[in-house]
Amino acid sequence: MNKFIKSILFGIAFFPLTGCLSNLDLHPIDSDTPNTFFKDSAACAKVLVGCYDALSVPGGGLFDGSMNSQFVIWNVTDEMYNAAAGTGPKVYSYTSGYAPNATMYKNLYAAIQRCCQFLHYLPDAKMTTETKLAMEGEVQFIRAFCYFNLVQNYGRVPLVTEASLDVNSTSAKQAEEADIYDFVIREMEEAESKVFPITKFNFGGRINKSAVRGVLARVCLFNAGFPCYNTERYKDAYKWAKMVIDDPAHSLIPNFAEAFIPLIQDKYDIRENLWEIEAYCKSTSDGLKEYFPSLSTSLGTNCSKAVANVSFMVNNTMKITKRMFSYYEQDTEALLGSYDERRNWAIAPFTNAPTKLDGADRLVLTYFGSHKDPDNDRLVYDRQVNKFNRQYAKIWPALVRYSDVLLMAAEALCQINNGSTPEAIGYVNAVRKRAYGQMDGRKFIDHIELTNPGENYTIDEVCVEIVDVTDNTASVTCTTEENKSPKAYRVGDVKGPLTIATAKLPEILGSDGKPDTKATRPIESIVLLDRGHAYSETPKVVIRSLEGGKGPKGSGATAIAVMKDESPSYELPAEATDSKEAFLQTIMDERARELCFEGWRRLDLKRWHNLVEVLQATRDDGRNAKGVNGAQLDYIMTPGNNVSDVHYYLPIPSGEIMLNPELKQNEGW
Repeated sequence: MNKFIKSILFGIAFFPLTGCLSNLDLHPIDSDTPNTFFKDSAACAKVLVGCYDALSVPGGGLFDGSMNSQFVIWNVTDEMYNAAAGTGPKVYSYTSGYAPNATMYKNLYAAIQRCCQFLHYLPDAKMTTETKLAMEGEVQFIRAFCYFNLVQNYGRVPLVTEASLDVNSTSAKQAEEADIYDFVIREMEEAESKVFPITKFNFGGRINKSAVRGVLARVCLFNAGFPCYNTERYKDAYKWAKMVIDDPAHSLIPNFAEAFIPLIQDKYDIRENLWEIEAYCKSTSDGLKEYFPSLSTSLGTNCSKAVANVSFMVNNTMKITKRMFSYYEQDTEALLGSYDERRNWAIAPFTNAPTKLDGADRLVLTYFGSHKDPDNDRLVYDRQVNKFNRQYAKIWPALVRYSDVLLMAAEALCQINNGSTPEAIGYVNAVRKRAYGQMDGRKFIDHIELTNPGENYTIDEVCVEIVDVTDNTASVTCTTEENKSPKAYRVGDVKGPLTIATAKLPEILGSDGKPDTKATRPIESIVLLDRGHAYSETPKVVIRSLEGGKGPKGSGATAIAVMKDESPSYELPAEATDSKEAFLQTIMDERARELCFEGWRRLDLKRWHNLVEVLQATRDDGRNAKGVNGAQLDYIMTPGNNVSDVHYYLPIPSGEIMLNPELKQNEGW
């Protein structure tokens, strides 16, 4: 399906024609009506696009990737906080009149109405039975998916399944949550039997059996948790997840970053990405060809302006919590890094700005100096989201990923068996094996060995390049002074976090007793601050002076990368699996590590019924943080101060209650 989707708004309205209009010729020039338009597969396909497009209306509060979408403002938990003053979901302070809430509710029902209209008129269309069933299944799934989002967020809502032909009809009773879940599951199960397998399309932009199965596993997990506690659904969750796991079309992509880079560049890989909602449009507001919406514009590292096609402007206030950062293992030797490749891919260990460096316009990454002051928690709280990296991104990633399915299967098995099983542990370890770069035999750098010190190098004008010899991508670090944070840039689509290695030069004092930064000297050693990602072959190390630098050109220095003989352990320790409680907590934490910022955390915490507890613990982390104070501390603590049990549900929009006398507001709102 072409990603440049045009919205096809198919509405039906009836107006009385009276008075002076009675003498007009009422026969339209274009005689298409709903009854005549749905005549064949080509016509139905046009309306089908409109059903898909309803999920990604720009600014619609659904899945458009904007700041007001479900992936951002409605998902502030232990992952991130809003580093600015204000109200709204980002600080758990809003009312039933909050506009983005009303927009999301309205657009979900608008999407449902499109689907109901499609299903109403489809039976009369002339096409093959196979095609008609597939289209019917796709639209049944979209409608059910909308209801899944409604019941997750709002609880009891009206369950409308017929096309409305009366614009004055606004009254509809709320259904019980259990009944809505039953409808969603029943509709999705029917859809699964009708839609085509993903291999029919070889891309995840169209609803397919794998996508339906993955979402069904999620729906069943939610139905089994708070508030319905229909625990028999754990068996169904495992059944649907296992069908995806057993499908040979799907597997984990060996490199975590490679699960995102092709996807956010508008490329497909059905091994892991089962379904993506993919409507977006071009924008040239900053003089660049850019794609919006994109999560990298609303969840990304700030970038003040675009220079020479380096980057699209990002002005984001969402920053990382220490709790989210601490879910990942810390590399105790290379102090900017982690052996878990997911951490420095998902969480930016740098700030960025487009500027000239090394003879060209670069997006320069200035790394946080945690190697100099590791106890300063502000160096963590200042970090931002890097998962949807602006240096790669055009669009935003998939809604259902294979790794999510593995973790759902593990969770369902734990609940079914009242504790861990070898199969469930295996699913979690499979996700972790990829995270630690060990699915495809890659290895981490152990250290950089200087083989020749060279001569005539000047502090602040030395580049250390770590080149991946398989594709000539590289990370380039351009700083040597120990009292300065490292600066770096990337060359090409580096397949993971950047390796940060700096040259250490011996100190030379001037006649005034202060360090002489202009004096030339050989290189003393190469300091590895971040191993970056694991490499399939030993990378090449290149040492040189900055292009266009002001100092002398050093030469002659050489170094080699020495790889680790043993890979870091990715397998869960015994204490993480020896009880049901321990294993469930392990899965909860693993879901945070793997799926952070993808829009599921708040809803996961809801079904586990620990949203308030986790947010308050995140607040307490801030209260006890070192080096964090003033307004920043207030921003960190505000969500935990404001959250309460009322936030397990969003309020029914006040405007909807005014229009529909049958609606009753959720408790506490």
